[in-house]
Amino acid sequence: METLVVQAAGQAAGSLAASAVEGGKGIFNCLKRKYGYVKNIKENLGKLKKEESYLFDEDADIRTKLERNKLTKERTKRCETWQNEVEKMKQEIETLEVEYGNTSRYMCGVCPFPRLLKLGKRIVRKTAEVVELKNQRAQITIMEDKPPAPLIPVIEKHAQKINDVPSLNSRVETLVEWLKDDNLKRICIWGPPGVGKTTIMENLHDRVGASREYDIVFWVNVTAEGGIRDIQDVIWKRLDMKMECNYGDDQRANMISQVLKDKRYVLFLDLDDIFSEINLREVGIHDEHEHGKVVFACRYKNNNACCDTDEEMNVQRLSEEDAGNFFWKVVGSHLKSNPDIKPVAKLIINECGGMPYMIKLIGNRLARVDDPAIWRDMLSQLRSPTMEPQEQLEEVYKAFKLVYDNLPEDMKPCLLYWAVFPAGYEIFRDHIIDCWRAEQFFSSLRMLPRIRDRGHAILNEFVRKSLLEKGRKWGHFKMYEYFQRVALRIANQENFNFFVTEDESIIEEEWERARRVSLIRVRLSILPKRPKCCGILTLLLQESSLTEFPREFFGYMCGLRVLNLHETRITALPSSISSLINLKGLFINNCGQLAQIPSQIGDLRSLEILDIRDTGIYSLPIEIGQLANLKCLRVSFAEDVENHNHVEEMKPLIPCNVIAKLSRLEELSIGVSHNSSRYQNAAEIAHEICELEELTTLCFFFPEMESFKAFIQNSKSWGGTNVLSGGNRFRSFRIVVGCQRNSSASELSVFECSAEKQLTFSAGNEFPDAISQVLKQAKAFELIGHQTATSLSIFNADNLQGLEACIIEECNQMESIIDRDTTIVVSGNNDSTGVEFERLQSLHINNLPNLTRIWRGSIESKSLCSLTSLTLKGCHSIGMLFSQDMIIRLSQLQRLQVEDCCKIKEIAEDGNIVESHAFPKLKNLQLRDLPELCSISHDSSQWPSLETILIKTCMKMRNLPHEMKNASKLRIIQCPEDWWNQQDWPNDAMRDDFKRFANFI
Repeated sequence: METLVVQAAGQAAGSLAASAVEGGKGIFNCLKRKYGYVKNIKENLGKLKKEESYLFDEDADIRTKLERNKLTKERTKRCETWQNEVEKMKQEIETLEVEYGNTSRYMCGVCPFPRLLKLGKRIVRKTAEVVELKNQRAQITIMEDKPPAPLIPVIEKHAQKINDVPSLNSRVETLVEWLKDDNLKRICIWGPPGVGKTTIMENLHDRVGASREYDIVFWVNVTAEGGIRDIQDVIWKRLDMKMECNYGDDQRANMISQVLKDKRYVLFLDLDDIFSEINLREVGIHDEHEHGKVVFACRYKNNNACCDTDEEMNVQRLSEEDAGNFFWKVVGSHLKSNPDIKPVAKLIINECGGMPYMIKLIGNRLARVDDPAIWRDMLSQLRSPTMEPQEQLEEVYKAFKLVYDNLPEDMKPCLLYWAVFPAGYEIFRDHIIDCWRAEQFFSSLRMLPRIRDRGHAILNEFVRKSLLEKGRKWGHFKMYEYFQRVALRIANQENFNFFVTEDESIIEEEWERARRVSLIRVRLSILPKRPKCCGILTLLLQESSLTEFPREFFGYMCGLRVLNLHETRITALPSSISSLINLKGLFINNCGQLAQIPSQIGDLRSLEILDIRDTGIYSLPIEIGQLANLKCLRVSFAEDVENHNHVEEMKPLIPCNVIAKLSRLEELSIGVSHNSSRYQNAAEIAHEICELEELTTLCFFFPEMESFKAFIQNSKSWGGTNVLSGGNRFRSFRIVVGCQRNSSASELSVFECSAEKQLTFSAGNEFPDAISQVLKQAKAFELIGHQTATSLSIFNADNLQGLEACIIEECNQMESIIDRDTTIVVSGNNDSTGVEFERLQSLHINNLPNLTRIWRGSIESKSLCSLTSLTLKGCHSIGMLFSQDMIIRLSQLQRLQVEDCCKIKEIAEDGNIVESHAFPKLKNLQLRDLPELCSISHDSSQWPSLETILIKTCMKMRNLPHEMKNASKLRIIQCPEDWWNQQDWPNDAMRDDFKRFANFI
């Protein structure tokens, strides 16, 4: 027992001793650890700073990624919390560093141990927290996509209201429709300054903004000095993108594109003062932006300011009615009743040229002014380039001068020459080119074809730059009135010395100073007997009341180059015309009372262009043959004149050998009545024409087929080749073969296309090779009264491929216009490689009693693809106009007229293939005297472009409401009221809706 007790006591004692030893070790380790906190405090602080730098690097990387993607991404909430914790950690570490700095000077033993111990522990713990926070980074999603931006309010332009100016308002409506078309991304509005482009675009801008159909709408005015950066600045600001980073243009373009790529937007650009190209891709605007559109206004057509366009709108001057209404609205309608002001106001409105800018500018100056003297003074200032103009009108001068200064040097005199004509005067294309030629503006060009081509290019450039506009008559041009005054001002500054007047009385000093005199449309009572004006170069007297010249009038005009007497009342030319030794161009056309050309005409050895069409001249004088330098002769003769002395031997229209002597002729036009008894020597004249080697233009009537065949076979000019055209040397021709009857179609302007090569074949009964040769070159073809033709396919596709206009009339045997089966049989698929009517724009069919269809057989994909106008009249055997295959090809048809066809029952054949896609560009539809017509097309046709319909005497047609229910652009339906009342209206609502289009006739 004792032993057990002793053992137990020993074990207990041993246990106590062991515990004491272990306790001592724990206390030692604890003291050691605490001592380590103090001893290693500097080293631990270094570890903390190291881990801190790792953590802050991670934070910096996150901030960089967020900045780079800030336009499309935003940080997550967890990332934001983590970054906040990093920021808090940074502050806590800074606190520890401050405490360590404050205690480090006591490390020699003076500092209490407990304070250092606590600081050391906190440093070690903070290091662990930093490591943990840094490790959390791997589990954090940094960014997520930004939600779609809210609609940005449109900055309204508060555009001038144009509801009372239909000329402008209708254009806004059209543009609204264009913007709805997903296929139209680039829309150009072009025209001269002041025509109303900006007003139209501002109204469109506000309409678009009010619709709320787009996420954002931009408006940028780009100055002459502006460019890509200016457009980017506006877009950048509107998108609320931060500006602190100095991004380059490419970076900004990419960032803008990223923001806009999924947005619906419209960018409006006013580029009126811009002459250089603006690449929208460099702005950040891309075609790949599915919902983005650009509308821009500029002066030029196709100026490539914004690269390619999908649609263009040419804004022209206001109509006379709109211009007047707008003017009186500006000045005050109460002044309209003032009898002293009203006639002056009309002239002022004319001077404004239908330009809203000018009307508003001048109208504001005259608003509420009831003194007629001030109105008359304003008119004088507008008309006189020598008078100091109104200050505001200097903007017009600057606009014109800016374009003028940028023209090539050879174009500048051509533009200024326009100022010699009255304001608003329309000039035929060939005539202005003749004047330029005579004035020697093309001194480096010798041949007339080259000069014509150059002239065409210059006129096109002037129209494209909105310096000229096309006139009301085909081939005519005119300068905007207010530009014409500016051109006159610049011309006189540059010593052109124009004298343009409407005054009847002219003092001789004015003749002496002037180099170019214009007395167009002036009521001339008397001319000076012999004005001393050796320096005069141009004298324009056309359309004046001039009846006679003083005998010595031209005595001192040896320098004269251009003399125009068109449409004057002169009965004779004075003998002093022989003094015009340097005259290049003489125009005496339409002088109906001029019966004789003096023999002195032969003295004009420098004469190159002579136009004596439509005069009373009985016969061409033989002295014409002395004009060795004559390059262009245009002459015409009316029907035989009854009042000539029949005792005198009947003179021929053109004496023998006159044409043959004019060896330098390049252009010859001889107009003769087809019934003239004095045209018996036509074959002889044709033989003389054959000898002309430099001929490039010919207008001539061959009454007999034999003389025509001989000309084609023997002509030195027709047989020549032209490398540039790939054909013969003829640049243009108007050839008539066979005795032509009066043709109603010929009176139409169907040839008013680009056709400069025209062939008329009348009353034939065969198809000679000579006709085929000319037809292959022709751009317009008129076939009248052929006795055997059943279709045009007899000529083969090659000969029909280049036609732009075609008339077929009174061919009684014709059953179809094109018969592909006949083509295959005749050509054997070897001789014909072309496509019939590939370039045809206008087709006129009249009085073909046996015609059953327009096209028989298969249709090539390119056939009829350019046809814009089709007229069908007096064809009483045709029952259906268009087959499905034809409809597919008529994608460009804009005007369709069908008249007096008693058996036609339907216009377009029904078919599921083309129902909704038929006639996508048809604007005008006219149907007259079609007693059996029941329908136009299938009910599902869309008619996306149809604007006007005329229906008369089509009493069996009663389903118009069903057929036209989808015509969204329909504006007017002209029809008899009784026809309207018998239509099958599905309901009253549709009838009332259509009623607003009705115009009863």
